[in-house]
Amino acid sequence: MNSTQTRGEIAMAGTRPATPQAMFTKIAPRYDLVNSLLTLGGDKRLRRRAVRTLRLGFGAEVLDIAAGTAEIGSAIAAVYEDPVSYRAVDLNEQMLAVAERKFARLRRKRPRNDYRSSLGSAESLDFASSSFDAVVMCFALDDMDDPAAALAETARVLRADGKFLLIELAMPDSPLLRGILKFRLRVIRAVAAVARMDSVAHMTREVELDRGAEHTVVRCEHAGFAVDSAQRHLGGLVRAYVFRKAA
Repeated sequence: MNSTQTRGEIAMAGTRPATPQAMFTKIAPRYDLVNSLLTLGGDKRLRRRAVRTLRLGFGAEVLDIAAGTAEIGSAIAAVYEDPVSYRAVDLNEQMLAVAERKFARLRRKRPRNDYRSSLGSAESLDFASSSFDAVVMCFALDDMDDPAAALAETARVLRADGKFLLIELAMPDSPLLRGILKFRLRVIRAVAAVARMDSVAHMTREVELDRGAEHTVVRCEHAGFAVDSAQRHLGGLVRAYVFRKAA
């Protein structure tokens, strides 16, 4: 944290450039592949490890904000045998269309689970207050027009002592690992340019604009959360935080 900045100033600071919805529409059929490429094939494993930290109980109600293709729903199905109610919310119809096709498979695997999707904005959720035991937001916060409003809405719909799992792309703390990752990102960006995959190039630049763990924690504390745990995945490329709704 810059010594001249207050915690409130950090919480309200501008975010990275948002990803245009048109880009998500274009990439929806290949979105899971792009995530796999960007995380060097480790995205499914890290999601499973991350959702395990939620310790979901029997019949837990989970909201996945900016759910995209609902890979978090797949991770929950892989980790938990007890029934879970999973709701995916996203602004993009094409991404949710991919999610719905995925739900058909997940319902066969976990017939006691309830899978639903709906169009909606993270900044104005169409759910009553205190509706969910857990809320998840994966690779999404800095793509939103108003991250502070999205965090406020997350706190509103979460039940008392509920858990908020926030997963973000990041740069490693180690200078050596940062250098290695930057080289890999340049290679990925070059391949993406040849393949005309603009979305991949955009996401690699988002990683390089990471402003650190303290920035994320302060923003969430400002919205009424208390940090419960923080983990690094994939050599520091991904950070996963679990926050609790403050009393």
